[in-house]
Amino acid sequence: MPKAQVISFINMKGGVGKTTCAVNLATYLAKEHGKRVLLVDFDPQTNASLSVMSEKAWEDWQNEHGTMADVLEVQWKKKGAEHAKLKDCIIRDVIPEVPNLDLVPSHLSLTFLDLDLAARPGRERIFSRKLDKVLDDYDLILCDCAPNLMTGTQNALYASDWYCIPMQPDYLSSIGLNLLQDRLGYLKKELEFKIRSLGIVFTRVRHWLRYHAETMEKLRDDKGLKRLHFFDTFIPENIKLAEAPMEAKPIALHDASASGALAYQALAAEFIARLKG
Repeated sequence: MPKAQVISFINMKGGVGKTTCAVNLATYLAKEHGKRVLLVDFDPQTNASLSVMSEKAWEDWQNEHGTMADVLEVQWKKKGAEHAKLKDCIIRDVIPEVPNLDLVPSHLSLTFLDLDLAARPGRERIFSRKLDKVLDDYDLILCDCAPNLMTGTQNALYASDWYCIPMQPDYLSSIGLNLLQDRLGYLKKELEFKIRSLGIVFTRVRHWLRYHAETMEKLRDDKGLKRLHFFDTFIPENIKLAEAPMEAKPIALHDASASGALAYQALAAEFIARLKG
């Protein structure tokens, strides 16, 4: 059985629906495509974690088992404590209604990751080394990264086969896309890792705005971006997608008939086809 494919969801710009994309794709990939999926929350804001579990459940888990802060060896616990094993921090079947969807939750202390690991050799490889021990347990591993390219995101990218860029079709996001590509190129060279673009997903699309449609068309026609691949499916601006995390549920369980749910359902199918490529 082949090892899992690892995909990082990245964007240096916040508020583009990156976490929403990672959480809902992970759900549909497990629920409708029968994939064994591990969702890894690298963002200290813990939004992905709290989109699929209650705050009380998260607090209990981080106290009793551990989070990505433990996996990446942030020194926020008592000195002398053993470094956590990744498998011990995985919440199995985090959503009872969605079997085969597991989670490694995040923690606010990841904010201090760069400071704590500043002098640590190979700090961007910690996650990759630990992930090797569980790769055979999954088909797909989706990493929700913070909106930066610092040590946490570098750990995700180093371990990944692919990266996916959720972005809004607006002027500032399109400028940020070129910057992101430039920085990724630099990191790939400096850290010596191989990673490919799975594609760009347009999110929070207001289809009634001509500006959004024109921006999507312009970017898809840009010869300099052809190698990135653009998914045909786009995610519309949808209030149900914003409401779902308030119930600690993905959109598939909050409202499966919502336009956002149907879009992610279609995107998951396109996602699988792209990976088979």
